[in-house]
Amino acid sequence: MATHPTDGPIHDWFGLSYCNYQVLHRTLMQSMPIEWQERMVACLTELRDAFEHLPQPEGFKVEAATFQEAADVPLALRKQAGLEVEYGEDAEGAVPVSYWLDGQEIDASTTVPVPAVDPVPHYNRGRTYIEPRIAAPERVQHSGRDAEFCVLCLSGEHERVADQPTA
Repeated sequence: MATHPTDGPIHDWFGLSYCNYQVLHRTLMQSMPIEWQERMVACLTELRDAFEHLPQPEGFKVEAATFQEAADVPLALRKQAGLEVEYGEDAEGAVPVSYWLDGQEIDASTTVPVPAVDPVPHYNRGRTYIEPRIAAPERVQHSGRDAEFCVLCLSGEHERVADQPTA
């Protein structure tokens, strides 16, 4: 059980990544059932309202990417990836001696994002629809006095299964 909000479910959901943002595809969200969209909009509105007192950036630049080790990024993609390579000389000619990503020196084996084509289609002003694969509701056996007040049953998150006699 988390004792502080920063140790809660959102922290767990991000796992061990160092991501500072979660990017969500509009096309995929608009393809979800209306009830899901209503819950999502309510949560996003609540989040926005809770922090409207803080300064926010005017916008973000988001682009699809793949990840490659700095030494493997093709010459044609280095500038797009913000990667610079300094070369030195050896007996065979020019060799890379240092790699820089957005002004910071990195190892040749450091994984860097390289711009790529987004495989999810553009939302096209709300016209793009992708059929979601939604799992069947979880069926849970309830017993005792708390079964009547199960929040998941009341919200429709799963189905209530009638008590069955035990053998």
